Amino acid sequence: MANPPKAGNFDEKPPMNVEEYDKFIRLFCGAYEEMFKLTHCYLRAILPKQAKILVAGVGTGMEILEFAPLNAGWSFCGVDPSADMLVLAGKKISEKNLAGEIELRKGHVSDLREEESFDAATCILVMHFLKDDGSKLELLESICKRIKPGAPFVLIDGFGEPGSMDFEEIKVAWKNYPIISGVPSETVENVFNEVIMKTVQFVPESRIMQLLETAGFTRVSKYFSGFLYGGWMGYKK
Repeated sequence: MANPPKAGNFDEKPPMNVEEYDKFIRLFCGAYEEMFKLTHCYLRAILPKQAKILVAGVGTGMEILEFAPLNAGWSFCGVDPSADMLVLAGKKISEKNLAGEIELRKGHVSDLREEESFDAATCILVMHFLKDDGSKLELLESICKRIKPGAPFVLIDGFGEPGSMDFEEIKVAWKNYPIISGVPSETVENVFNEVIMKTVQFVPESRIMQLLETAGFTRVSKYFSGFLYGGWMGYKK
């Protein structure tokens, strides 16, 4: 693996090209592809054959690439503040020749009209970049306002209390994930110290549950856990 990417703005200084990004995220995010497959299974169990889905923080389009091929009646609106990431997403989606309505928009969820009323929403590996200073809650509230009552919402996010015994033990195990895939231990330490622990705003799982409830979600249940990442499914009240 080349030098690890530095945390930064994809628009101002892209840390890597799409091929390197895809390789990096799969090396350092345990069960990356599986979390999307599990989410896909959950949504297929809940949503009808015709559904409009909001993808908050679409990035390079992983949700759409996973969900769209087997669900021709689902339409997608992927929102992301990074124009460069949206270009990467659009390129990958075009290469797959996916049918159905797929729209990519530059901006934030709060930029969307509340009247658009989606049947479901996802927010995968996004909220943990926001500080718990009102920013996390603002994102969740923005999503909740734009989905129908009773609509499902998927959140996958980093969680835990840095410095606690459990957190530090799990972090050691997590570091072994890229190491057993061949990444030098020195590179792994650098990525954790300079990227992950400086950019991921971890909060305890109890705080995530509180944020979801405050934002307007109910019947929240955990369906995925991988090291210090968790996946929760809830419904708009």
